[in-house]
Amino acid sequence: MSQHQQNPQYQPGLPPQPVKKRHILRNTMIALSVGFVVLAGGCVAVLANGVNDAAKDSTATKAEAPVVTSPATRPTEPASEPPASAEPTATPTEEDRVAKVGATQWFDYSDGVKVQVTTLKRFRISQYAAGGKPGDVGVIVTVTLQNGSSDTFDTGLVDVKLASGPNGDQADSVFDSEQNLGGGFEGSILPGKKKTARYGFAIPKAHVSSTLQLEVAPGWDYEGSHFEGKLSN
Repeated sequence: MSQHQQNPQYQPGLPPQPVKKRHILRNTMIALSVGFVVLAGGCVAVLANGVNDAAKDSTATKAEAPVVTSPATRPTEPASEPPASAEPTATPTEEDRVAKVGATQWFDYSDGVKVQVTTLKRFRISQYAAGGKPGDVGVIVTVTLQNGSSDTFDTGLVDVKLASGPNGDQADSVFDSEQNLGGGFEGSILPGKKKTARYGFAIPKAHVSSTLQLEVAPGWDYEGSHFEGKLSN
């Protein structure tokens, strides 16, 4: 057989490019593993059995591990959400749920916050004001908040409502720059301090002589404090 007819010798290919490094490592490991299995298949089988036994022992250990129950946990009862914090409540007694408008009566809340409506004053709504209807009479409500708690009080959620007439008709809010009537309270109140703000409303002229009803809530999680009083000029 001539040299040209001889079986070609195995020629190794070019080494893989560096961008395929992960594949090279994986293929090299597979080739080495195959050779190792051919030379020592029995040892691999024994080693695999040992690994399986170890895994079973590990699983059994996890399954047999005792469950530690907190002393405060009651296994027989389903877990429940923590109770919501109680809303601060105002202190006027059962027979005195409505305070009179003036500088002598406050509504005290359990967290130390106090509410007072000091005045109800009539005013003429300007033509550039927002809110109310033609012929309505303007009412300025002066509200004072005192922070008797140990934390800074945010006034951003203070809500003031006014109703008038025999049916308690809800009054429209009025924003009037001529009377410096805006959105009421702004900012916060430091512990031990108090702040006063004015709110504008519009009521029908026929309700001017009626007793006005007010509700002030220092925040969404506070009960409303109720006041009543007559409109002054």
